[in-house]
Amino acid sequence: MGKKMSKVFHKKFGQRVRELRRERGMTQEQLSFEIGADNSYIANIENAHRDIPLSRIRMIAKALNVEPFELLKF
Repeated sequence: MGKKMSKVFHKKFGQRVRELRRERGMTQEQLSFEIGADNSYIANIENAHRDIPLSRIRMIAKALNVEPFELLKF
């Protein structure tokens, strides 16, 4: 995957996390706490500043009470 394509993917993924988090009335800090990460972790994901391993995708999905594939529906 090219660098530009990767950035687009990360941006869309981050937007999807933000959308689902807000629908559930959670702050970035609350979601970070739920997955055992530092306070800025979710902000970095939502702003496409961080690559994310599959294990964290699973943890975020669980904290948002969705299946992991729901995070990739964009």
